[in-house]
Amino acid sequence: MNIQQDLLTGIRVLDFTWSVSGSTTTRILAAMGAEVIKVEWPKTPDMMRFSMYAKEDEPGLDNGAFFNSLNVGKRSFTINIKSAEGMNIVKDLIRKSDVITENFSAGVFEKWGLDYDSLKEINEGIIYMSISGLGHTGRQKNYGTWGPTAAALSGMTYISGLPDTHPSGWGYSILDIVAGYTGAFSVLTALFHKKRTGEGQYIDISQVETALPLVGTNLLNYFVNGRSSHPTGNRSVLSADFNKIDFRGPAACPQNTYRCAGDDANDYCVIAIYDNNEWERFKAAIGQPEWVNDERFADLNGRIQHQDELDQFIEEYTSRFTKYEIMEKLQKYDLVAAAVQQNEDIIETDAQLQFRGLFEPINHPLLGERLVEGIPIKMSESSPYIHKSAPLMGEDNDYVLKEILHFSDKEIELMHDHGVFWPLDMSKDSFKAVRPLW
Repeated sequence: MNIQQDLLTGIRVLDFTWSVSGSTTTRILAAMGAEVIKVEWPKTPDMMRFSMYAKEDEPGLDNGAFFNSLNVGKRSFTINIKSAEGMNIVKDLIRKSDVITENFSAGVFEKWGLDYDSLKEINEGIIYMSISGLGHTGRQKNYGTWGPTAAALSGMTYISGLPDTHPSGWGYSILDIVAGYTGAFSVLTALFHKKRTGEGQYIDISQVETALPLVGTNLLNYFVNGRSSHPTGNRSVLSADFNKIDFRGPAACPQNTYRCAGDDANDYCVIAIYDNNEWERFKAAIGQPEWVNDERFADLNGRIQHQDELDQFIEEYTSRFTKYEIMEKLQKYDLVAAAVQQNEDIIETDAQLQFRGLFEPINHPLLGERLVEGIPIKMSESSPYIHKSAPLMGEDNDYVLKEILHFSDKEIELMHDHGVFWPLDMSKDSFKAVRPLW
């Protein structure tokens, strides 16, 4: 049982976010103890509700694995915001909330009449956070983007992959996560400011701008040296070659990801050897095969010049052992080596993550007990943790309407009859009436 204090107890977040970036922000806030009320409409729900069903789960509004990971700890409230009754209820909720979050394209909230100036008229101390691809100001504010689009605009995509081929891009939408954590940090900062001054504020986050620290060395190279970006990939370069810059610190060779025994696509081990002393230990670790004494590999400069041939020899050796066998063999000689881990390795094999308790078991009313990743922040007094499973669509309507807004049963029934909380032509048990947005 968690006996630590929840940092954000008493803070209410009205959450209009969807997909990944904004949902990541409110996921973190919920884990810190905030009451997060996710606002949706069943006919246009969060698209993540339809993403990545587990293979044995029945598809439905509440069974999407990605949604149930991104939205743990939150409440769900359904409302037709396009109706006058629905908008009035939303405004009542704004009056009783501390934070409003959304990650629509710029201008959407403004069209709803919920720009920051309007929100301040409803609740003078409100904190309003928006996340969009390029921010809510500037000539390109209305451009629609996704995380990978923002990565390309930031320069991240260009510097990915091998140096002599086209950019490979980033496999996962990393900027959704980076922007999400930026959003959480900004809300916490705004709450601290409000505690000191009583003032709310507007937070405008651009995904493209959150990416720039990830390409910082390339920007610095241009600022200082006037040089364009160079996709150096995973190949070591000589420091004397001033046209290329190695941003990873000391040059190493061999330095690569090597195929190991096994049939899985992730059966690889990363190896890095930084100097001649380590090279001698590497030779001893793998049993002094004949090729390690080739004069071309005698020093670091030679190994860099002939790294393609060296990599072939090493992979012939590593392919005879599992990735963990290679890792342990080399680590015994105090060398840098690590297995490339995949899903089952991370969850079932990684002793460090198990010790840290990163993955938390959560009971879901439809899916049963599932593991979800926790928040990778450990604090001595107020560590964030997963409070509950992700909500079923509209499961907290009664709580919001009765306990927060104090509507009577008769008032609620009348609004139900008007379709304010659920579409009249859509059964709560119906999935086919809803279609994914893509």
